Amino acid sequence: MNRLLLYLVILSLFTGVYSCKKDKSSPTDKQVIKVTIKSNEDYSYDLGGYGDEEGASIIRQATHYQMSYLIRDSNSVNITYKYKPAENYVGTDEVELKSEKDSDGAGPNDIIIITTIKFTITNGFVA
Repeated sequence: MNRLLLYLVILSLFTGVYSCKKDKSSPTDKQVIKVTIKSNEDYSYDLGGYGDEEGASIIRQATHYQMSYLIRDSNSVNITYKYKPAENYVGTDEVELKSEKDSDGAGPNDIIIITTIKFTITNGFVA
């Protein structure tokens, strides 16, 4: 009986320590970028360079856009977000991007950055 109790205590301790390990799938950094552009203006945001196992994605798409996408430059390995508001749109918009970096090729990416870009779109005509 004592041996069974000892095994249960050891198993409980092992399970407790294992479950307290840091969850690497959770975001490690969040950033907010505020941008003001004119209603007829294109906007680009360079997310930086990425390796073969790394990348970026749109996790919450903008609402009022003609153009809102990520593009990977195969020559420089940079990923750029491109945005253009809907034609004649004046107001606010927002997009949320997820960047994943620091993969060793065998495991998941250890650095996850959530970037929220908040747009203020103004009248593009000069009075």
